[in-house]
Amino acid sequence: MHIPTSSPRRLVPRRVLCVLTCGLVFTLAGCGGSTSKTNVILGGNITGLTDSGLTLTNGISNIVIGGGTTTFTFPSRVAIGASYVVEPTTLPANQVCTVTNGSGVANGTDVNTILVTCVPSHTLGGTITGLTTNGLVLVNGSNTVGPLAGAQSFAFPNKVGQGFAYGVTVLTQPLPRTCAVVNGAGTMGVADVNGIQVNCS
Repeated sequence: MHIPTSSPRRLVPRRVLCVLTCGLVFTLAGCGGSTSKTNVILGGNITGLTDSGLTLTNGISNIVIGGGTTTFTFPSRVAIGASYVVEPTTLPANQVCTVTNGSGVANGTDVNTILVTCVPSHTLGGTITGLTTNGLVLVNGSNTVGPLAGAQSFAFPNKVGQGFAYGVTVLTQPLPRTCAVVNGAGTMGVADVNGIQVNCS
């Protein structure tokens, strides 16, 4: 009587076994985690900054920037999908800085296209005649000065950047007096503007 014997087991070469095992390890590692970013760097370039005193915020953190700086990066990253708005919170004493490309939503790419442009700034003001009562308030954009009483001159607290347009008007009249502005509109040049006239009667 013939009794069949089992087939001999085929041994897998050690090199092939290593390749298969390593491939399985990498596959499991890829399935168990992700190398995609969860947050991004926020920064950009600066032009024209000569003075110290500029502070920028992105709503999460602030950064103080010294004169002569040409690039910046916020210390806190922005989470993917989160919105951001970069704007100045303080300005140098004699400069005005504006932000371009300062808002958006963070995706998977670091943000380095924000541009901060700084220009010299100058005082905006002039003279007042005939003001004998209280209550005169002057406005230039969002910048106001007053109430003024018996004043003969004025200057707005915030300076105007060189090349920026300005337009001074009366926000509040000093009743019963009425005041009118002369030479109140123009473009800021390379020196202070002090020739605006406010005549009250």
